[in-house]
Amino acid sequence: MSRLQVVKMSAGTQLFAQGQVPEAMYFVLQGTVEIANGHTDLVGQGALVGAVAYLNQIPSRYRVRCVTDADLFKLTETNMITLFRKHPQIGYKILQSVAAEVVGEEHKAETAEIEEKPIPTDLAQVLPPDHPQFAEVAPETFDSFLLHTEAVCPLCKTKFPGARVRDSRLVTARVNPDFRIMYESMEPLWYYIWVCPQCAYAHPYKQFTKISRKHLTRLEKATGGAKPIQFQFSPRRSLNEVFIAYYLALNTFNLINAAPEQFGNLWMRLVWLYEDANAKEWVEYAAQHALKYFEEAMLTGDRGEAGDQKLYILIAELHQRLSDREAALRCLLEAVNLRYGSEGYRKLAADRIHDLRADSRQTDLG
Repeated sequence: MSRLQVVKMSAGTQLFAQGQVPEAMYFVLQGTVEIANGHTDLVGQGALVGAVAYLNQIPSRYRVRCVTDADLFKLTETNMITLFRKHPQIGYKILQSVAAEVVGEEHKAETAEIEEKPIPTDLAQVLPPDHPQFAEVAPETFDSFLLHTEAVCPLCKTKFPGARVRDSRLVTARVNPDFRIMYESMEPLWYYIWVCPQCAYAHPYKQFTKISRKHLTRLEKATGGAKPIQFQFSPRRSLNEVFIAYYLALNTFNLINAAPEQFGNLWMRLVWLYEDANAKEWVEYAAQHALKYFEEAMLTGDRGEAGDQKLYILIAELHQRLSDREAALRCLLEAVNLRYGSEGYRKLAADRIHDLRADSRQTDLG
């Protein structure tokens, strides 16, 4: 049968078992689906399950069942052509999903390895190999935007001075197409991360103490008995210290198995910091990581159409940085065509399409 099938599954229905070759792959239109293999993940609208096992006709590593009543596209070899012909936007999203599922398998394997390791005990282990050193120090003009307060580490209970940005004093100069807000006389990215000087627990300062008991337990297990890094910001932060803080935060995210969108947001900020430092090779390095996590987030998160539009625009901007203009245009078109999203995001995406096409014509003429 070649007709595209929408199937309605009741809560508790198992789509396929661990060790079973799936008879189809399933695209979630509505509802919540559980993917279990020791660790349990819940996915919702826009997720694709079973693609790798079905397409390769190999036993699934996961058991998959519906947690709630769910509407699904049941995708097989016979109806795939119909899908791509009649619903090309959904077809493109499914291709993204297949790619993301493969990336997700690799990422989970990497994460499993990382979770076995404690927080690094030497700062030399924190930054990637061959990471550049930077001479910049936070300018004196930043001082008037800071509020100095006492912070308490939720992991080891150490008290230490924390520098918080006074949002009320910030004056917006412009907003870039990738949603980065540029401020007059201040760059809050330098102060986005707090680091405990005793145990090197690092996290965005606004969520520094808002960590779940589950995540604290994971951190305690990973760091138990290890000699922690002794790290402290200088009275006026250096850019090197800023980068170390971000990579310590990525290490914390790995240990707690943070959501893909959290990883993406942190890597996006690293993209911006490397751009400010004119470190082109490292802009690409951070952009590749941000893209991987945002694409995974697109398939596993539940944001609503306005949230999807914003994510499509971010992904497009990362493709553009990585010199993949066609992929950038496809993502921007997805943002434009989402029916119930934000008119503001739709206009931004349409404007960016115009800009990219104009740049392309200019390049061809040149």
